Amino acid sequence: MSFATADSASYPAKQHLVRTAKNLGVSSGVIFVRGGDIIVHPDSDTEYEFHQDSNFYYLSGVVAPGYAAAYDIASDTAILFVNHVSADEAVWVGVPASLTEQCQAYGFDQAHYTKDILAVIGALAPSTVYMLPHHEAGELSALALDHVRLLEAVHEARVLKDDYEIEVMRRANGISGEAHVTLMKEARVGMNEAELRGRFVGLVLAQGCSYEAYGSIMARGRNAAVLHYTKNNMVLDSADDLILADAGGSLACYASDITRSWPLGAAFSPLCRDIYAVVLDMQKTVIAACGPGKQWEDMHLLSNRVAAQGLVKLGILQGSLDEILEKHVVGYFMPHGIGHLIGIDTHDVGGYPRGVERINVPGLRYLRARREMRPRMAFTVEPGLYFVDAILEDARAKPEIAEHIDFDAVARYRAVGGIRIEDNIVITESGCDNLTTCPKEIAEIEQIRQTAYD
Repeated sequence: MSFATADSASYPAKQHLVRTAKNLGVSSGVIFVRGGDIIVHPDSDTEYEFHQDSNFYYLSGVVAPGYAAAYDIASDTAILFVNHVSADEAVWVGVPASLTEQCQAYGFDQAHYTKDILAVIGALAPSTVYMLPHHEAGELSALALDHVRLLEAVHEARVLKDDYEIEVMRRANGISGEAHVTLMKEARVGMNEAELRGRFVGLVLAQGCSYEAYGSIMARGRNAAVLHYTKNNMVLDSADDLILADAGGSLACYASDITRSWPLGAAFSPLCRDIYAVVLDMQKTVIAACGPGKQWEDMHLLSNRVAAQGLVKLGILQGSLDEILEKHVVGYFMPHGIGHLIGIDTHDVGGYPRGVERINVPGLRYLRARREMRPRMAFTVEPGLYFVDAILEDARAKPEIAEHIDFDAVARYRAVGGIRIEDNIVITESGCDNLTTCPKEIAEIEQIRQTAYD
């Protein structure tokens, strides 16, 4: 199976349409979705970089702009609508494949030009046309339209990954993991965070990824205390600093999301090693606990328990473990959730099914998913511990929280900044499958880093 391009007959577009229609729970009607279009910078002829609408890609497998797709539920017919390219346009974008060739390439039953959308859909005489709320009705505005039900149906379909999706994500993790190891081998004092990002992007693109799955984070030292740090412009000026590298490539439109934290020197400083060991214990414990039938929020609470135990041993937290957990004190050191669904989007859809609300306590309020784990769901597991001045000052101002924190110990560890370790997993029938093979044990990382100084 080749993953160099997303435009492949192996992409299971029709299966995704069928799965979505099943979630709608209707026996007739038409699903109709539009792809994205090129957008041009104002007062310019330069185009913004094009990324396909995620839901459209899921239902079509088409990465190019200007397409649409439909599925007639009653007749089980998948229909592709192709934008006609004139001879003048072909000079700039190339001569497209024929309708028949594109129909076969994308695995559809029929293909027509977009100018014929109304005629083709109208001839089906659908009782209802199901559309996404962010897609315009356009030429179909006179038909009976439902802009509500399709979104939930496609989101629930996207939550469960098929074999094709899992294998693409496994390969994306492999490519991205290899790039992370290269950064570990090559980073030196005197380099810039921007060099690390540039090297990572070049490596994943060279191996078939289309783009970064998200804005890479290359944070040295205290910069890692900013959870979504993307300036990536600081000099790597101290061998005592830790590098937090959060980066992943998108392969065939499926994301990887990997974080590794490693020393700029040949080995972890004692303080960084202390915190890293706790975070690694958090992550390994959660991954071992993941499996079908378990609640994702319980994995977050499990990570908090491991963190609390570790931080008590280090003298950063103090007092009763039960009280520390009851008051969510760990949330002041890990203010984000344990992880999120991943797929076409890095923060993939479906994390909060209808009727499920967020829990408004430190840490849990930012959990991106609250649902029961089921086989074929894909998650990130990304615990971290951070020394964020603003959050810790907030904790100091709350006596019921402050009594459990030794702020002198916090001051000693402040230079660590933040440490996060992130892998991508798929839930299986008996546990989970870790797609991320990039080294993360302390001994492995120090062995790699030592090569930078040999």
